[in-house]
Amino acid sequence: MRWLVAVSIVGVVLAAVAWQTRERWLAGMIHAWVVNEPVERADAVFILGGGAQFRSFEAVRLHREGHAAKVLFPHIKPGPDEPDATVSRETVLIGKVLDHHTVSAAARAEIGRDVTSTRDEIAALRAWADGAQARVVIVPTDPFHTRRLKALARAHFAGSATRVLVTVVDPPGYRWQEWWRDEQGFVTFQNELLKGVLNAFR
Repeated sequence: MRWLVAVSIVGVVLAAVAWQTRERWLAGMIHAWVVNEPVERADAVFILGGGAQFRSFEAVRLHREGHAAKVLFPHIKPGPDEPDATVSRETVLIGKVLDHHTVSAAARAEIGRDVTSTRDEIAALRAWADGAQARVVIVPTDPFHTRRLKALARAHFAGSATRVLVTVVDPPGYRWQEWWRDEQGFVTFQNELLKGVLNAFR
């Protein structure tokens, strides 16, 4: 009985300490999770699908500031709600952002064909990099996605002379550094954890 009481007291104390310091360890956990590599002069910056409304603008910024000579974007397969389309609305949106910011035709390239996932996009990027003999490519993405993206880049670019730099672009709507305070941040991180686990078994 005394042993059970002692264990219970220790458990309550540990729970209280964890609760009082929750923000510190939650913030530490996310900073350990996120990959954010320093930007350097690159042959291209690649816009991933699924977040064109903020990834595109970061790619344009990197290009205009001279960090990337070329802007790449994928040919995304139209979704089931686009039965008559030859290209997805997301790909069209990326093109419109580049047009708006006057990124020339010579400074952009659409790569891949009917991609449907980050894995497809990285495979298309590897094919382009091999053909272009690229040394460095920058891929900006939202913070929680960075770790899975980096793992895919390592796998697909094994043996390649091209280095893929994964950088963070802040998503709209919430502060990722305090992800637990916002429902969108909480759900996004939870979904990315699940995708990371599933990706490990592929």
